[in-house]
Amino acid sequence: MQEPLEGVQIRPMTLQDCAALAALAAQVPGNVDPREELARPLTRAWVACEAGASRLLGYALCWWIVDELQLLALATWPEARRRGVGRRLLAEVVSAARAAGAARVTLEVARGNVAALGLYESAGFRCFHVRRSYYRSSGEDALELELLLSATPAP
Repeated sequence: MQEPLEGVQIRPMTLQDCAALAALAAQVPGNVDPREELARPLTRAWVACEAGASRLLGYALCWWIVDELQLLALATWPEARRRGVGRRLLAEVVSAARAAGAARVTLEVARGNVAALGLYESAGFRCFHVRRSYYRSSGEDALELELLLSATPAP
């Protein structure tokens, strides 16, 4: 891991953030448009930014479904990767889920996305289902991961 970024702040995503995140969101599999998602009542979203600066470093976008938070997208700009930004965003997602009384946090990740799998597994996520050849462009499997909140201590 590179030198962690100091002073990273996590805050709720706003519509104004969406324009700055458009190019990053376009790189995320699934074509989830943050601007459209923010209009939905089930959406929860956060951005990571440098303290005292308006530069966005990444974002997390989730859906609240009954008693679970489903992480749809977690992405950081290349210069923020391996510097703790994704970990901070994931911690915020888990914290928000706990505070809302969620039973679990779920997500889907490509089997070959080693960096993301390492992050999620280090946070306590475990695979509960494999979607074989899920990604059409590559034929790669999708792993469905979950973090059971009743079974894990608060960070």
